Amino acid sequence: MEEDASSYFKLAFHQLRCAPRLIIPFLIAESLSYTMMLTGIFFLVLFSLPVLGMIIPIIEGNQDLISKIMTEEGTSNITEIQGLEKAFSGLIPEMLYLFMILILIYIVMSIIYFILNSWARAGTIGYAWQGVTSTLDFRNFISYAGQGVYRIAGLWILIIIFSIILFLIPFSTLVLIPSPINIIVFILSFLLFFILWVIAMFLLIFTEECIVIENKGIIDAIKRSKEIASGNLGNILVFTIIAAAAFIIFFIVSGIFDLLAGIFNSSASAFFALISLVILTPWIQLAKLDFFLDRTGRTTIIMDKEIEIIKTAKEFVRESPQILVNFVRNNIIYILVALFFYWGGFGVGYYLGHSLSFLSDDILKLLLHIRETKSIGPYISMPVIDFIEYFSNNSLVGINTGLGGLFLGIPSVLGIIVTGAVTGVFYGLFPAKVATAFLAVHGILEVTGFVIIAAAGIRLGVGFIKDMPGKYELIDDTLKVVLAALLLIAIAAFLEAFITPIVISLLI
Repeated sequence: MEEDASSYFKLAFHQLRCAPRLIIPFLIAESLSYTMMLTGIFFLVLFSLPVLGMIIPIIEGNQDLISKIMTEEGTSNITEIQGLEKAFSGLIPEMLYLFMILILIYIVMSIIYFILNSWARAGTIGYAWQGVTSTLDFRNFISYAGQGVYRIAGLWILIIIFSIILFLIPFSTLVLIPSPINIIVFILSFLLFFILWVIAMFLLIFTEECIVIENKGIIDAIKRSKEIASGNLGNILVFTIIAAAAFIIFFIVSGIFDLLAGIFNSSASAFFALISLVILTPWIQLAKLDFFLDRTGRTTIIMDKEIEIIKTAKEFVRESPQILVNFVRNNIIYILVALFFYWGGFGVGYYLGHSLSFLSDDILKLLLHIRETKSIGPYISMPVIDFIEYFSNNSLVGINTGLGGLFLGIPSVLGIIVTGAVTGVFYGLFPAKVATAFLAVHGILEVTGFVIIAAAGIRLGVGFIKDMPGKYELIDDTLKVVLAALLLIAIAAFLEAFITPIVISLLI
């Protein structure tokens, strides 16, 4: 029996409450973006080192002038400013060479990301489909991802080409038709082609599902999606309006809260990004999948028992210390590997920070000036909001670092290197007392949590690279370790928000 469009959203929310593991493929897709971001940062830093080696002596030689500029004292010595401009102008050839290399890397990484994103989209649909109709098994993700990756990629290439051609036609009227009538023709044709594009997207709404679930080719999937959509235009319109309303309300609410947090020098963006990742996006995508399954005569399994979230969370928090102890005890090799990369990142960060240590006094004065102008007691922002923001941001980083290990362990390795580098920069740039005041109170627990998460991610990557028995079960085990490590992250976030500002105000 066909349901009305709104019922699919209720069903999807119920499915998430009964089977939270349906969220896993969405977390993996997010970790893919994190992987590409870290890889991009790595190449940026790597190829920027020669240029950085030229910039640092210029900065050091003009330290006093730059200090005046940073502290807004200004300078009337035009000759000094012109000399600084000339010194930086001499680096233009090297900067252009670096820019060309980075553009090439960006193109290559964009192609790789496009293919991997198609792989993740196919895997997500296959995993979710089997999860609501049969069993939750990560083998389904890998299997359907491999089967559908190139067809999903081909589909999106066609959509991109179609969209570009469609929207280029109105712009051509600005050149081919004389002024001023061309403006009117442009506006009318743009509106016409935009409506055509919206209609086309409506008809293509189920194309990915047809490729993965019905195992059709690109053209057959487009025809099949058009057939399904043509018979359900009213319901698709209602479904789209509800989904769009959900996204719009979410972004309005998140924007309002972020604006209110900004008034207190805080932010709420990471919290809402986390909510979007674990609730909003899976909910909408599952509702769309349920819509497709219902309209094509496929039944979903009945899920009766919803998980009691608060009770389950309390039990998991109590078990978390033992989960972490067992993981460390049984995976000491991976812990040592993660520590190796952490200290390697620390060394690089310390070197870079120490190279700029001549700026430490000026930077510290600037930070203290900000504290003096915006402080409320020892705080420069609302600690409660900061706690939520720190925990949300580090939770996102932790999830991406751990589950991102699926991508050859790259984000796990790069993530812990970045953590070490940030710590190293502080200790290289500032005196030990200052760096310790900023980092020590919360940093010990935070770094410990990230080392454990990175070790779990590295183990996951090794498991898939070496095709180890039980590699699919490693996904669940890795997620369990990551969630357990978030207990350390939460305590560290509390200390960073409430205690670290007090320590800074007392010691600096």
